[in-house]
Amino acid sequence: MPKAPDIDHPDLQFAIDTAVQAGQILRNRPDALKISTKSSSTDVVTHMDEQSESFIVQRITGIHPDDGIVGEEGTSIGSSSGRTWVIDPLDGTVNYLYGIPYWAVSIGLRDLATNSGLLGVVYAPDLDALYVAVSGEGSWKWHEGAWHRLEVSQCADLGQALMGTGFGYSVARRAKQSRALIHVLPAVRDIRRLGSCAVDLCLVASGELDGFYEEGVNPWDHAAGALIVREAGGRVSGLFSDAESESMLLATTGHIYQDLLRILEATEMEAR
Repeated sequence: MPKAPDIDHPDLQFAIDTAVQAGQILRNRPDALKISTKSSSTDVVTHMDEQSESFIVQRITGIHPDDGIVGEEGTSIGSSSGRTWVIDPLDGTVNYLYGIPYWAVSIGLRDLATNSGLLGVVYAPDLDALYVAVSGEGSWKWHEGAWHRLEVSQCADLGQALMGTGFGYSVARRAKQSRALIHVLPAVRDIRRLGSCAVDLCLVASGELDGFYEEGVNPWDHAAGALIVREAGGRVSGLFSDAESESMLLATTGHIYQDLLRILEATEMEAR
């Protein structure tokens, strides 16, 4: 189990241990093919999603019984401490089912008073990558036995930017997302759709992607990843001065932020 980097948060090691252990449960895949659907026939949940969430919830309630929990697979526990854990027990379920390595466990801790992230951990077992961030202390990646400080790319020209994006599961949302794609794709170097918002955000933080945008994300998709981007020097927001939300999540290096924001806001106005 990796020891947390030398940054100041009392619960960071707990979050790392929890994410890594959940990832190891998922990697065993004993029930990976037991699936059902959620919002549509393409939005799947496996027994392993539920098993991972159950494990994470048991860990949190056992150590931090006063904290709240919000989980993708339905966990909703109120907070009496002013803190809430926001968890995605398996982000990238379709990738997981198909044996594609871009899937992860995502655990974020938020301060309810300020509505801000306190810490974030994303563990991608099949990539052998563990990403962490603590508010005010930076972002880090554990890879090949060592911690590496993260920093977003220095790309200053949107036309040279490699972007990430994602697509929702409903037909209507996909149609709207395709309209945004028509405007963004000609303006950038290229676009990747890897299938895990949590991993995409970590790739922005590490400079492997220059930016990421997606409409329709949920809090558990980005509670950890958004903090990891911010602590690596990136910018994260929604549109029209809003915070990131289901309406839009935009995460980039600051150099290309305004240019991409203008395209996405113009696309949204056109759709209205």
